[in-house]
Amino acid sequence: MISGNDRYEVLKRAGYRCELCGVPADERFLHVDHIIPRRHGGSDDRANLQALCYQCNGNKGARDATDFRAVRAESDAREAGCPFCDTEGRELVAENSLAMAFRDLYPVTPLHTLVIPRRHAPTFFDLYEPERRAMNLLLDQLRAEILGADASVTGFNIGMNCGEDAGQTVPHAHVHLIPRRREDVAEPRGGVRGIIPGKASY
Repeated sequence: MISGNDRYEVLKRAGYRCELCGVPADERFLHVDHIIPRRHGGSDDRANLQALCYQCNGNKGARDATDFRAVRAESDAREAGCPFCDTEGRELVAENSLAMAFRDLYPVTPLHTLVIPRRHAPTFFDLYEPERRAMNLLLDQLRAEILGADASVTGFNIGMNCGEDAGQTVPHAHVHLIPRRREDVAEPRGGVRGIIPGKASY
């Protein structure tokens, strides 16, 4: 059973629009839909919920070619030797049914946090949509918690390295949430463009 509070939060997260066709709630009634159907083991966790208008929700049924059951079936997949699959000894700072977060062992700045899918997936492009949604929920949660814990934080960098040539060293998808503070570098202009020398300024 989806609680009234969960329904409210899902609709608010969607901007009170259908997440499939984009129609606003004042034009068409919105339902809160289970991405992975309950009959296939889907939970009432917010990471498994989306806002759909009554028309899209009605059409979704048997005509939905996306097999979201694969997410649940593979959610416990682990890769031997992967440091992110082996979370023993790591202190989780946030988690939900499909994703989790912990502090970076080699932080760029204080409170630098990594958000990862529970399932072993090499890069962001190998994630299922529910996993991306679950990670985004944690990013929003962590941002609020970091801002509440450290008043000196005035911005964030959010980054992903996908592939060895892009700098990825751990082949398990992960998002860096890096808190920034005023004057933590001499010239912050350009942000992530600075990964290529000389390209930050434009």
